[in-house]
This record gives sequence, C-alpha cells and structure tokens, in this order.
Amino acid sequence: MLEPLIRRHFGGLQRLYDHAPAPARNAMASARGWFLTRIRYSSQSARFLNELLLHERWTAGDVSEYQLRALNEVIAFARSTVPFYRNYPPTALNRLTDLGLLPVLERETVRRDPQRFFSLAVPARCRIRAGTTGTTGANLKVAYTEQLARENWAFLLRQWSWAGVTPREPRVTFFGARVVPSEQMKPPFWTLNRPEGQTLASIYHLSERTAGDYLRFLERHQRKVLEGFPSVLGMLADFALQSGTTIPMRVVFTSGEPLYPDLRDKIERAFKTRNFDSYGMTEYCGQIQECERGQMHLIPDYGFLEILKTNGEPAGPDEEGDFVWTGFLNRAMPLIRYRIGDRGRWQSGARCACGRAFPLVVPTITRESDILRSVDGRLFSPRALNQLLKEAASLRFCQFVHDLPERVIVRAGGHGNAVADMMQIRARLQELLGVRMRVTAELAAMPLVRPGGKVPLIVNQVPS
Repeated sequence: MLEPLIRRHFGGLQRLYDHAPAPARNAMASARGWFLTRIRYSSQSARFLNELLLHERWTAGDVSEYQLRALNEVIAFARSTVPFYRNYPPTALNRLTDLGLLPVLERETVRRDPQRFFSLAVPARCRIRAGTTGTTGANLKVAYTEQLARENWAFLLRQWSWAGVTPREPRVTFFGARVVPSEQMKPPFWTLNRPEGQTLASIYHLSERTAGDYLRFLERHQRKVLEGFPSVLGMLADFALQSGTTIPMRVVFTSGEPLYPDLRDKIERAFKTRNFDSYGMTEYCGQIQECERGQMHLIPDYGFLEILKTNGEPAGPDEEGDFVWTGFLNRAMPLIRYRIGDRGRWQSGARCACGRAFPLVVPTITRESDILRSVDGRLFSPRALNQLLKEAASLRFCQFVHDLPERVIVRAGGHGNAVADMMQIRARLQELLGVRMRVTAELAAMPLVRPGGKVPLIVNQVPS
C-alpha cells in the first residue's frame, strides 16, 4: 500500500521537499510519480480501462440494467459491512425508482462522524485517507482504497481517449500541489515528475510580476496536454491575451470548479485548443465528463445520480435540483443517496451526437468565489486557498474575507475544536501570504451567502 505510506509521512516529506534545491525537488516529485505509476498504469488498470471502453457501446437499456445491478450490490455490501447502514431495511431494488424508498444522506451527517461510514471489510491499513471541503468550506474526512485509485484513473484515461490523448502523454499540471516553497520569489515555479512525463506548476506564485515567467514556461511546453483548475488557467489565459500572445497546447482538461462560458472562451482562445471539462468529488460517488461533442455526460458505470427538487421529488428535464449520489466503486466508504451540496439539471433533447448512451447532465451550482490579490501582487484562486482547509475537521464553514488591501479575515464557524482549526488556518494563510499581509480570524454563526444561495470561499471587498 504505497499511497497510504506517502500520505502518512506527508508533513515531514513536505518540509524536507521545501528546503531542497530544485534538482532534488525534481527527484522527489519523480519518486512519488514512480509510486503513482505503479498504481495508475498497472495491468489491473489496463484491463479495467479496456472494460470501460467497451461500455461506450451500451444502449440505454444496458445502462439501466448495469446501474440496477450495481445499486443492489453496493446497498447489500453497505448493509453487511458499514456500521451506519446496519439498520437500513433489507430492500432489493426491482427498478431504479425504488432507490427513493431509502433515506437521503446529508453531508453534515457524514462530516460529523465519518468513521461510521468506513466499511469493516476494508482493514484500516488498506484505507487511504483524504479530505474535502465541499461547497461551504466545511471539512469532510473520506477514505478510499488503492484499487479505487486505479479505477478512478482509468475513468480519467477514458475521457482522455475522447480527446484523442493516449496514456502517459506529456502534460503540464496546474492543480493544488505545493511544488515550490511559498516564499520563493524567482523561477522555477515548477517541478518535474519524470515517470509520468508530467510538469507540476505552482498555483501559488501567479502575479503580474511573474506572468512573463509563466508564459515563457508554457511556451517551452507548448503542444503538450494542459490540465488545471478553471480559475487558474483563466489567470494564465489573461496573462497571455493581455500580452497579445497565444500558446498552442495539445488539449486542455479542467476540473474542480465551475467552467463558465466566458472562462472557457478565453482559455480556448489563449491556448488555441479545445477545453474538456469534468465534475467529480473526493468522496468518489460519481463523475460527469465532457465528450468530444461538447456535452456533459453522467458517467453511469461510476455512480448513480438523482436530481431532487426541494420537496424530495425527482426533478424533470431542464429543472434544477440537488445532486444526490450513490457511488458504485468506493468499498472503503460507500455513500448511498448522498446529497453533496451541488445542484444541476438533466439536459433534455436528442441523444448526443458522440453516440454514447450516457445521460446528459449540466452542473449549475458548485462553489463560486472571487480571487484574492495579495499586497505583493500574487493572485490566489479559490482552489489555491481551498488546500488550507483540508485538515480542519470541526469547521461547518470557512471563508476568506479580503476587506482591506493588506488584510484578510478567516471567517469560520463550527463546533468542538473550531477555534483551534480556524487559528491553524489563519497561521497557514499568514505563512502563504507573507508578512506584508495581516491575517485575522473571526468566529461566525453563518457564512456570507450571495443571491441564489451561493457560498463563496473568497469574498473580495477591496475596490479594484
């Protein structure tokens, strides 16, 4: 079990990594990449990917048959091995609509006591632990297995194939890994994972001052696969377009945040290629992926999605409702009828021209947020600051309120160790922003909410 070992010692490894010179950081990133390739590109992963590619031939009837069987299997497994589900009625589903006989599981229920959802069939030493912060910034501890890591990667590779990308094609990554120390002021702001042909770039050093460094870096890597958070790639696109530059990339993959039409447009203009978007979650309950025809498909062999109205009834076509997921793959922590806090709608109309019988669905409300600009000019996307929250188990919500040019307030509420967690986040944010910014903390009863019920992670009140 390689990945749990890495995670167990991550804090010490990160400190060692931060103090190492750039060549040593490349070596350490490549060593971790070697561990991951053992999981992602194993013979088991290849067999599973081949199976997934065959699923693309399914008819609508095949999809329904598979989902009904998978639902019955995961419910039976959960009832027999997971403490929380022991009192669930022994219901065998005869049709997909029978799932509505079971209760909806609220995210707060899981967040309060995640261990009740761990399967006793998966030994503790085999669980990989992770954290997610959801729409409101409330931390949730989750668990999964190395087998699920393989399978999840295979689903990603299947979407890559829709874009004509093969496994291990060279790629440039702008996700949340802290690849260089936050106090570093000069490039390189990136490191190399050689086994996967991956260059990991920092999302914590973006500013007008470093824009030229990042653009020259991307120019050296042009025509490679580009992946990252939409808000981060949007900043890079702004740097390019404002300088009158375009940088042709092989293809762009985005995930982790909403991809709005104007954001997609400038990313595609700056990098002169198609943007393939996806929606997923750390709980591994479901996926939505964009195909080569530009449609967002529910991935029916990953999980079952219900979209429910406020009264609990199923939403009709083009009618917005709450996403309620039942995952098929996560045997370490199965979640049944899990209301994750996001919303969306089924897309009506003809079957997608890509030919797949996978249902069409449109995520409409996930986390929305502003951008934080530090005094030294660095720009922080919501997903950059989101990484600070993943160890704070007692917070019900957390937001960063930028009310003065030189001040940010960590505004949070929760129970138990909420004050300690909030102060730890304050200290980590202070370290990230540097001494020229002042970071304070404030307990609050409720989050700041925008029209439509959106809860931003970053609230920027500083006039531009």
